[in-house]
Amino acid sequence: MTNKEAAQLFKKNITSVEIGTHNYCNRTCTFCPLSLESVNRRNFKNTIFMTDEMYESIMKQLSSIDFSGRLDFSRYHEPTSHKKYIIEKIKIARSYLPNADISLNTNSDYMTKEYHQQLLEAGVTNFAFQAYMKNGATSFDENEVFERINKISDKLGAPRIQKDQHQNREWIVYKLPDRFKGKIHARNYWNNGVNRAGTVLEKDYVRTQPCFSMNKGVYIDYNGSMTACCDMLTPELHSKWEVGNLEKEPDLFLNYASKFYTDFRTRITKAQWYPNSPCQKCKRDVRGKQAR
Repeated sequence: MTNKEAAQLFKKNITSVEIGTHNYCNRTCTFCPLSLESVNRRNFKNTIFMTDEMYESIMKQLSSIDFSGRLDFSRYHEPTSHKKYIIEKIKIARSYLPNADISLNTNSDYMTKEYHQQLLEAGVTNFAFQAYMKNGATSFDENEVFERINKISDKLGAPRIQKDQHQNREWIVYKLPDRFKGKIHARNYWNNGVNRAGTVLEKDYVRTQPCFSMNKGVYIDYNGSMTACCDMLTPELHSKWEVGNLEKEPDLFLNYASKFYTDFRTRITKAQWYPNSPCQKCKRDVRGKQAR
């Protein structure tokens, strides 16, 4: 397949690009593989960043197809931990992608009213503020969660949550007034979460259902490795299952159209798992009944 054909295929199918710009996170939530000692991304001084060249190349390539879907700063890191860096990267993204929705997923620990405003001015159009419980928590405490939601609201200068409208839910989604461009999420991951490709929580789960949830997205980690879904963590845990690598092949579209990536997508939509693949243990879209 030529570059032009691959780019056309990407433009036709992909509406979301999720990107991790570095590897640091200040949290070790027990429902996340970053809590595993075999991963350990907790040392701020040892942060490994995506190279400027790779990042700009991704933006240029997305610009070449006038990408107008969602660019999501998420993956397995805390994007707001390095303030100057993330503001610069968002500005670059916005300059290349004027029609894209730029989303930022944050644990909210570093957030302030001023920082939030700077991110809006840089080009963020949607925030997912996560109201996580304390590091090491192993169960959901609704009272603690409401306190955390209100702490985030106070940081932003936003109205506090009305508890009576959100009680007894597995997944609380508190929509902030429009000017804040976001929602605060608080979720009982232990009952209603995802086991992150079998790396946490129900590790012995065996999947029988096909998966269709990732057909519209691509997922790029800080080192350029690409996964078939957001649950896999290629640098530390799933390197065997990377479906592309921008260090080895800088062309984003050719990575997406590669035989292995194409075969992987096809197989998971038919529940025809590769032997011992992470998909066999993944609970993506197999959750509790209670939600928002």
